[in-house]
Amino acid sequence: MSQGDYVKISHAVEVDKKVQYLIKRLQDWDYAVPLAVKLEPWVDSRSLDQNALFHKWCRQLSEKFIKDIPDATPEGVKWMMKHKFLQTKTIKVGQTVLKDQIQSTAKLKKGEMCHFMDEVYAWAADRGVYLVTPEYNEWTELKRKQDN
Repeated sequence: MSQGDYVKISHAVEVDKKVQYLIKRLQDWDYAVPLAVKLEPWVDSRSLDQNALFHKWCRQLSEKFIKDIPDATPEGVKWMMKHKFLQTKTIKVGQTVLKDQIQSTAKLKKGEMCHFMDEVYAWAADRGVYLVTPEYNEWTELKRKQDN
């Protein structure tokens, strides 16, 4: 049984159908671990568009720094940016405790990913690297909305 399931309901006409699923999940829950039910507005996770731009930036940063820092590969830059700007968490699996694990960007909401990318963009600019900013992209659209 997983924890952290969610059900997105976009319109009142969907309620009857989705409630059946929720009732089944509530009945099947392993109550050795209590269950919390929280109703909140839906917020989309980071988009593939944002993710693609972030990876493009990692390649661009790698191209800039790889001559002087051999392990500044696109993957290395990605891990460094995530370590620098994202929170870490402790993961416990049985008796094993894994401290300070870097957060995945896949779990970020669109606004959180935008903030993370803002930090990467500013960090790069402080080092004289001006990252590409496509005219039409989820990140640039969110930036426009913030500026208005």
